[in-house]
Amino acid sequence: MFSVINLEGQMLLPKHVCFKGDNGMYLRARKVEWDLNYLEFSSDDIADPTVRNIIHTNSDGTIRIYLSHYGKFWRRSPNWIWGDSNDTTSRNLDTVFRVLLLGGGKCALQNLGNNNYCKRLTTEGKTNCLNAAVPTITREAQLELHETVLSRRIYGVEYRFKDVNIHGLKPRTFYTKTITNNTSGPHKNTLTISYSVTTERRWDSNVSWKLGVTTTITAGVPEIAETSVEISSEFSGSYTWGETTYDKVKQSNEEQIEVPAHSKVTVRVVATEGICEIPFSYIQEDILTTGEKVVTKMHDGIYRGVNSYGFETQINE
Repeated sequence: MFSVINLEGQMLLPKHVCFKGDNGMYLRARKVEWDLNYLEFSSDDIADPTVRNIIHTNSDGTIRIYLSHYGKFWRRSPNWIWGDSNDTTSRNLDTVFRVLLLGGGKCALQNLGNNNYCKRLTTEGKTNCLNAAVPTITREAQLELHETVLSRRIYGVEYRFKDVNIHGLKPRTFYTKTITNNTSGPHKNTLTISYSVTTERRWDSNVSWKLGVTTTITAGVPEIAETSVEISSEFSGSYTWGETTYDKVKQSNEEQIEVPAHSKVTVRVVATEGICEIPFSYIQEDILTTGEKVVTKMHDGIYRGVNSYGFETQINE
């Protein structure tokens, strides 16, 4: 079972991609017959220069796919997909595709020329070539989508604090202990108060889709404070884009607690927990499988953090 997400009006595919078939092989450019530019699932190397494609996204969310090896766009003819089109517009629907995300890094490509899904097909003397052949998403039409990117660095993060959204504010109790004094006089206690505080953080994008590329990020970490959102620290290191990370910190301190005769007191540590969401811009530096460095200024970042603030120790009889 899988869920289908139509990309029209939603997230954009990465620019530099390749596709892997259900046979475990990457889709590559290959002359099969009559010197025609077929696409064949027969490469086992993501760094193979014949597997590289560049995605061109149309205003309606559909895409055209530029086959780097031949320097031409994908085209359906008659139902085989060839890399042979010089048309730079999207008027020819045989060169236009609709992408559906299937989950697990897989997608399906629907050619708008015949509205069929592209699948791995062996027939007519062709073996494991791409063909817009089926009206449903069969196993052979489920393609793994990969970025032809060796490494990625995210830096130059600029948060747009004026657009911050703070919500989900709620009281949290981190520590509770009741002390009883059954004697006839007041009693002083030295109480060690220990508790843990967990914070969450996630850097993601709401337009561009990023696919499992080894990524390092350098960015400040925003947190809700008493009256505003502030940068509390900086994170620099390896990070899986879009993944929520959790930091758990243990806190401990001592309090002198006086309990009156024949009574009890309850000690609590309370705070307010909240969620902050902040859009941000950033610089994305990719090293492609060709060794080329591509630097792009992006404006689609969204940071989500959960933290607690306003810690207070309360002592009540």
